[in-house]
Amino acid sequence: MPSSSPSLDNFHDLPAYNDFNVVQPDHNAIDTFVPFGDSDFDGEERIWNPSVAESTALLAELGQGHQIQPFSGAGVVFNTGKTFLKHFEMDPFSSFHCTNLYYPFAGLNDWEMANFLLRSKMSMVKIDEFLSLSSVCPTHPFHSRYIPFIDCFSELLPTMPHWNYRIIATSYPTKSPAILYFHDSLECIKALFNHPYYADHMMYTPFRVFTSAERVVREFSKWMSRDMAWRMQSKLPPGAMLCGVILSSDKTHIMNMCGGKVAHPLLISLANIKMAMQNKASSHAFLLNALMPVVEFIHPVHQMHSVLEARLFHKCLDIVLQPLKVAAQIG
Repeated sequence: MPSSSPSLDNFHDLPAYNDFNVVQPDHNAIDTFVPFGDSDFDGEERIWNPSVAESTALLAELGQGHQIQPFSGAGVVFNTGKTFLKHFEMDPFSSFHCTNLYYPFAGLNDWEMANFLLRSKMSMVKIDEFLSLSSVCPTHPFHSRYIPFIDCFSELLPTMPHWNYRIIATSYPTKSPAILYFHDSLECIKALFNHPYYADHMMYTPFRVFTSAERVVREFSKWMSRDMAWRMQSKLPPGAMLCGVILSSDKTHIMNMCGGKVAHPLLISLANIKMAMQNKASSHAFLLNALMPVVEFIHPVHQMHSVLEARLFHKCLDIVLQPLKVAAQIG
């Protein structure tokens, strides 16, 4: 993702927009925040209507005396789809959850016991022996025949992106096969957009922020406030939303004592998620997109090993990001 340090010389090259509204960090200023009727680079008249929550959060972050120029017509809501929670409530037994949250179990105790037995590696015979104990049977009166039913019931719940794998052919032999494990990158992006936890921490349209009424000093605090995001949005159709993708990768040592196992994870996130939320490790805003193969090449020239590893990494990266390339072409 390109980045550059803004300078005051760049401000004189900006288009002249004279219909700015000064916003103040209070609730009454929200009415002066929208709408904007200026035209974009294509000359089309567009209207931008941010939500009250989005306007309030943005004004609170900017502070006193700031001016905002949003990109009008971006991020239009065309239709409402089913969120993760809606899919969660669409299973055949959702009507029973109104009276019993832990259906098909009698309560929390039964669910905890069944969940433990399902995740354990005990055989059905051992589970029957455990449930037949006098100290267990009065409190957990269910049989091991419910365990397969629990497994089938869990398959009705909405799932995250599935794992795929591919054996990568290399130009030179390796000591072990180069196996790439990866998620569909587009499905990861959809999962982030569909997550209710980030709904109030998303930015859906580019904007420009000025620190005073003279429009001399620009403020670059978010990715959406950059000129690059504005230029990219201007090339999209009216109503479309710009989606910024962040990739992070670093080879990690798992263990040093037993063979020195190494993993090379590739993480993916959205630039639309606000930085304060994205930088929190507890928010899990970065999803594991792929596990890059870590192999040792057999080549007589030792200096070529790093070159071959870099070529293998970029080849795997091209495979993992192929769905995003198609989405960037057709939307």
